[in-house]
Amino acid sequence: MSSIRLFSLLFCLSVLIIITIPIQTLLNIFRFKLKYIYPLFFYKVITNITGLNIHTEGFNEEDKKGTGTLYIANHVSWFDILCLGSVLNARFIAKKEVSSMGIFGFLAKLSNTFFIDNSNKNKIYQYNNFIREKLISGESLILFPEGTTSDGNGIRKFKSSLFECLNSTESSINVQSISICYSRKNNLPMGIYYRRFIAWIGETSMVDSMKKYLASGPITVNLIFHSKICMDQFNNRKELSSFCEKQILSGLNKTIKI
Repeated sequence: MSSIRLFSLLFCLSVLIIITIPIQTLLNIFRFKLKYIYPLFFYKVITNITGLNIHTEGFNEEDKKGTGTLYIANHVSWFDILCLGSVLNARFIAKKEVSSMGIFGFLAKLSNTFFIDNSNKNKIYQYNNFIREKLISGESLILFPEGTTSDGNGIRKFKSSLFECLNSTESSINVQSISICYSRKNNLPMGIYYRRFIAWIGETSMVDSMKKYLASGPITVNLIFHSKICMDQFNNRKELSSFCEKQILSGLNKTIKI
C-alpha cells in the first residue's frame, strides 16, 4: 500500500512541477508581481498533496502586509520550506549549496530564493546591504539561523553573524520568530524517535528523506508565531539572536509536551 501511495504522490508532484516551471519562469522574466505570489500557491498545493497538516498559532494575515519582516525559524527538514512557504508570502534566504541540489535547487531559484555564499567573506557586506534594502522596501524574508538542520527535538546554537543585516538604525524592520514542531504522525503523538525520522540530518540524501516521508502517513506540523520585535530593542545582534533562540526553543518545548 505504501508503494502505491508513494508512486501516486510522486506522479502528482511531477505533474505539478512540470506545470509550475514554465509559469514561474515567465513570471520571473516579465517581472510580474505575481512571481512572489505563485510560490505561495505552489507550496500550498504540495502540502495538500503530501498530507502535511499545518496548524498555526499567533499568525495574523494582516502581518503579511506593510513593513517587511525578517522571519526567524528553526530548521528540521526540507518540509520546513513547504510549511512556511504555504503560509508566508516571503522569500527564503539559503546557502549557495542549495542552488546546486538538482531539481530542488532549480525550484529554489524559480521561487526567487536569495542565496548566500558563506565562504566568500568579501561579499558578506554586499549580502547584508541587499537583505537590509529588501526589508526596508517592505519585502519579507525567511532565515534559518542555525545554518543547518536539527533532529526536531531541540535546536542548534544560532549564528548571530546572520543577523548582521540588521542594526539599531532600522527600527522599522520587524523580526518575528517561528517555532516549527513536528507533533503528530498518522494523527498520533510523535515521539522523539519518529521526530528524528522526519528530520533531514546526517548522511541521508534529500531524495531518500523524501521517499521515507511520502511512504509514511500524514504529518501534523505546528507553526508557532511569536510576538514581533525590532532591532532597536536590543544592544546588538548577539542579544537579538539569543532572544530569538530562546523564543523558538520555548515554543518547541511547549508543543512537544502536549
